[in-house]
Amino acid sequence: MFLDRYAYNNRLKDVNPLYKMAFAFSMMVLGFAGGFWVHLFIFAIMATAAVFIAGIDLKGYAGLLSGAMLFLLPGAFVVFLSSYSPREAALLCSRSLAMVSCFYFLCLTTPALEIVVALKGLGVPRLFVELAFLTYRQIFTLADYAGMIYSAQAARLGYISFESSLRSTGLLVSGLFTKAMEGSNKLQMALEARGYDGGELKVLDIRPNDNKKENTIFAMWASIIVVSAMILSAINSLVKWGKG
Repeated sequence: MFLDRYAYNNRLKDVNPLYKMAFAFSMMVLGFAGGFWVHLFIFAIMATAAVFIAGIDLKGYAGLLSGAMLFLLPGAFVVFLSSYSPREAALLCSRSLAMVSCFYFLCLTTPALEIVVALKGLGVPRLFVELAFLTYRQIFTLADYAGMIYSAQAARLGYISFESSLRSTGLLVSGLFTKAMEGSNKLQMALEARGYDGGELKVLDIRPNDNKKENTIFAMWASIIVVSAMILSAINSLVKWGKG
């Protein structure tokens, strides 16, 4: 899966996952509380951290971002039509972009298994962690299936015209549903064959990286960024209060 490829091959892979989670979630909280300029600041920082500090491919990151925009823009447009307020629509779009950039930073720099182990170490309910991990795996397994089916259809000129594109898309969706059911059954059988009875899913116990130098540098950098975002958010609130 392409997310795993980035997560295991980036410059921040040796930083303790708890540090990266704390940084990403802190920026998310500030994104919820802040205004438009705070959102843009968070988006710029998280995108810069992912592409230039972690070394994530710019083209790949832009592709992920464009996929998210396909969902964000229609929602912002609906808000604009319902409230007739460009400001509200822009605020929704900027906040969503800030949240997405935080999520992408964490996913692209930290393997899913390390996140699972870190969440368990923090005492997050086991059921929530296991469902999240299985859902993550299934989503990208289906994405791989969809890519293979699409490539096979395109090789047979399945998208050469509008009518054939509609037909091929329908076949892709139906085939994907079948694959999803088959994959779910195979996963259930594999779990039962390994003695799974509804209890805890046993995964490889990975200890957080103890590279103190990298952890310290990242912690200092992240702290400066979080404090800067807090100051910007406070200034934004004071400006609003002054105008009110």
